[in-house]
Amino acid sequence: MRGRMALLLAIAMLPAGAIAMQVGLNAVETQRAVYREALSRQAIQSIADERAVVDEMREMLRVLSATPALQQIERGDCREWLGSVVERYSYLTALAVTTPSNSVLCSVPAVAPGFSAPDTAVRRRARERNAFTLGLIERGALTQRRVLAAMEPIRDTRGQRLGFIGASIEVDYLHGLLAQESGPGVRTAIVDFDGRVIADSVDDEGGDEPPPLPSTEQMQRHFTDSATFVSLKGASAVIAPLHAPDIYVVMSWAAEPPTWQSWGGLAISIAAPLLIWMFAIGAGWLAIEVFVTRPLSELEGAARSFARGEEVIDSPALANAPVEVRALRRTMAAMAKTLRGRELRLVEALAEERALLREVHHRVKNNLQMVASLLNIQARGARDDSEAWGLARAHDRVQLLALVHQRVYSSGEVRDLRLDELTAEMTRQMLNSRSLQAARVTFDFEPARVQADRAVPLTFLIGEGVSAALDALREAEQTTLTLHLRQDENGEVRFAVEAAGAGHIRQAPPINARLVEAFARQLGGAVGRSPARPLDLWVRVPPQAAVAA
Repeated sequence: MRGRMALLLAIAMLPAGAIAMQVGLNAVETQRAVYREALSRQAIQSIADERAVVDEMREMLRVLSATPALQQIERGDCREWLGSVVERYSYLTALAVTTPSNSVLCSVPAVAPGFSAPDTAVRRRARERNAFTLGLIERGALTQRRVLAAMEPIRDTRGQRLGFIGASIEVDYLHGLLAQESGPGVRTAIVDFDGRVIADSVDDEGGDEPPPLPSTEQMQRHFTDSATFVSLKGASAVIAPLHAPDIYVVMSWAAEPPTWQSWGGLAISIAAPLLIWMFAIGAGWLAIEVFVTRPLSELEGAARSFARGEEVIDSPALANAPVEVRALRRTMAAMAKTLRGRELRLVEALAEERALLREVHHRVKNNLQMVASLLNIQARGARDDSEAWGLARAHDRVQLLALVHQRVYSSGEVRDLRLDELTAEMTRQMLNSRSLQAARVTFDFEPARVQADRAVPLTFLIGEGVSAALDALREAEQTTLTLHLRQDENGEVRFAVEAAGAGHIRQAPPINARLVEAFARQLGGAVGRSPARPLDLWVRVPPQAAVAA
């Protein structure tokens, strides 16, 4: 196989053709690079006036914000001072000083005392960035016109922000600048960081169809710190930063139809090596198709059949395949047969093991139920209340252990159990055994799962806390309980008993407290209590991985 493929590829791959193709492609790429570079230079040069206006406005706001007198301005005292600034910079339509709460201290044009500027997107961005910010405002608060607004924070000597000084330029003024600088067949627009057009050199009325602008998604993808070329349908465009990342300039040209001379020279330089390259591709494809692709496709089909559990049958298409592929096919068939046999034996062994494990849990549960019944009978025949109480609590603990095994048996899950369902069922059984109303206990549980080997100590820990609280409910008739159970994303379990209501509540028996502490240590958890609230209990149990670490 290797010899035949090498022969075909040696005939197809002619070095001269490959070199000529590379030269032709390099020439095309060079022409494109020169064209894009020329457009980029033109775009950068055409926005000199707009850049000068933006830079001048930024420098003006920076100087004003750093003026010490500005930090002492009271309401209405700065209108004349701001008016002189507006007269100096004729393109400004409004200038205002605002507080952090957007209240206007003074402005040109003037506004009524107590006027509050709207919380525009430009103001929010300036507040978040705490720096000079430019943006489009569809309706300015002072001029009621569409303006390009600029915001500069005012800071005290310690650098704390006292407010903002803002200035705005009418969009019509920017439109005039763009219209003067854009030549025939050229369209220039200023856009904001969202891709919205702030000003456009093209009038909405009359005239020829202007070159298109890039879409909003295209512009946002090319908003960078340098000029970027964008190819459009029937046009070419350049996106350059005017004041990144706030505003950018987009310039587009109608695509010029190529001349026959340029296309002819390019076709001659590429046509011959292209034909040679196509011949090489065809020869290589034929070799790969005959000696590699088809045999491997047949092997892939056989592998899919094996994955679906079907019999692997030899395909007639492999009769003419290379010797190596046919040998691989036979090896794969033997491997598939061996793996299928092992898989069947593993499935049978796993099913038998699961059945035996469930049977063990079932028998353990039955034995524990028998022990619980004996303890219950013994408690009924006890001679005094202390003995009866002790036997009843022993009955609860045996019943709780039987409940865990019943869960494993009934659910069929041997790795982990639903702790929330197990705790709820355990609490209901304790309520029934004490003849207490279920309405006196409220469940605030979220789904929680624990490993089967940790379920027994964790259930005993929770059960001892709940058991002590339920015993106290019999003496405090106006008291109610709320049980909380949570498990975070890391697997940590949090359980809490919270009592509410009036009445005397006695302290939990020492045996319950000792058992809770013992099970918490076994699980690596922590227990919290409140001396003022004897029934309240907080338990935090980390996941098994954290305990092992």
